[in-house]
Amino acid sequence: MYRTDLAYEANESIAQKFKGVKLETQDFKHGEIVELEIMNEEAEKAIGKRVGKYVTYETKNFKNMSEETRNQVVEILSENIKNIADLKRERVLVVGLGNRNITADALGPRTVDKIKVTRQYFKAYNKEFDDDYNEVCILAPGVLGITGIETIDTIIGVVEKIKPTLLIIIDALASRKMKRLCSVVQITDAGIEPGSGIGNMQGSLNEDTIGVKVIAIGVPTVVDTATIVNDTIDMMEEALRDKTDDVGQIMGILSDLEKNEKHMFIKEILSPLYGDSIVTPNGIDEQIEILSDILAESINKAVHPGYELNS
Repeated sequence: MYRTDLAYEANESIAQKFKGVKLETQDFKHGEIVELEIMNEEAEKAIGKRVGKYVTYETKNFKNMSEETRNQVVEILSENIKNIADLKRERVLVVGLGNRNITADALGPRTVDKIKVTRQYFKAYNKEFDDDYNEVCILAPGVLGITGIETIDTIIGVVEKIKPTLLIIIDALASRKMKRLCSVVQITDAGIEPGSGIGNMQGSLNEDTIGVKVIAIGVPTVVDTATIVNDTIDMMEEALRDKTDDVGQIMGILSDLEKNEKHMFIKEILSPLYGDSIVTPNGIDEQIEILSDILAESINKAVHPGYELNS
């Protein structure tokens, strides 16, 4: 199967449709919402994603959005965060996963830098309740290579100490399509596995494992080299169909392979040259800045009843 962190991409690669999968879409002028729910273990095993709800917003480009459109997107994302989390009065810990020194992996830390933190005021004034704000704190745990501590151990330790009722985790993801890089936001209540993108399986962070509601929010910022080649071949096949009826004769065996088989075949060929190389899009610095703004605004709007956009 393709390497992807997006549940609806994993579902796309499954030819057989399962009764345990519910899929709904909603179109907007600026993008599309895909709501995917994995409801049983059979579907979980087939798709390779945990049972849970996955809401994905996809657009062509976050970069050139007008302020009006951007605010509409923030409203959509914040409403979906509230709905999936069943968010009411909470003590919220917002965690930004990743390495802030590597731009493509810095989405989490850059986002939490912009979260409206309020826990210190609740503590200073001994408050249990506020009409306009929830109690919110942040954590950017870094990565093992810098801190010497597994990310999951840091998060669990902080959770045990401050006892939040809701954990919101932001992370950079991997996609199986170039066109989805920096143009998709996924929100899920199925939790997250820190380090899985680089093969460092530390364990899962979800409500079952830590006893706290977990909402994971991510944006794909990288693809592997095999995905780039695979997308290029697909585009070549599409272009050739406009010029000839015999695409199979030109493309050879690749035209007869099923999508997952083609991807694995390409990966096998490229592996001796490039290993498990991953690639990020041009202008990633600007993209991460824009995306972290949008995610932070969406989370602030979701967790703070009195929060006003662009405040």
